[in-house]
Amino acid sequence: MSALVPTEAIDPDAARALWVEEFLWHVDQLPHVLEASGTIVMAARGVRAQQLTERVSGGGYYDNIPLGDGPESRNARAVWDTLRGYLVVASSRLGLESPQLPSRLPDAELAREWAYAANAWLSDVVHLIESWDDLDTLQGQLFRLIRRALHRLDLTAHRRARPEYCNRCGQHGVLVDWLDGPDGRSVLSKVCIVCRTDHTPTPTKES
Repeated sequence: MSALVPTEAIDPDAARALWVEEFLWHVDQLPHVLEASGTIVMAARGVRAQQLTERVSGGGYYDNIPLGDGPESRNARAVWDTLRGYLVVASSRLGLESPQLPSRLPDAELAREWAYAANAWLSDVVHLIESWDDLDTLQGQLFRLIRRALHRLDLTAHRRARPEYCNRCGQHGVLVDWLDGPDGRSVLSKVCIVCRTDHTPTPTKES
């Protein structure tokens, strides 16, 4: 009986390259997500419920943002806590020292700096992490949180690779993204922003 399998599953090298591409795409979003989340909402730390509607005294704009514990704040803390846990486990598995994130989510600027440090470390060890299957569950959780934060904040994804060539319109306009699939796992998406042609690879039949 024929079964549908991803094209890259037939070629182990292609599957490995796609895994690395997916990994790097997600960790590249970390500074963007944490800075945007922290800028929009100040995380309430030990603040009583009646204080959530009060304004902080001070003259600056950010000093007078109402404190809140809304979705953006929860998203940022969830990404931060999961990233921190992932770094601890990955560092232990690899025997390499990773950035030691503070236990509490810092302000937006510091969160961005820590996220860049985490991004750099993870990018450097991506090929080592690939061999540790027991990291997959925590990694999948982290990546889902990143995608959710991007979607809820309506942020444009950051990409280290230039857009690919579109053989329909002749422009380099094909953007590679990773979206949530029906089962919650990431799904590859390749769409040209010039002519809107979908270049996402389709599954092939295997006997």
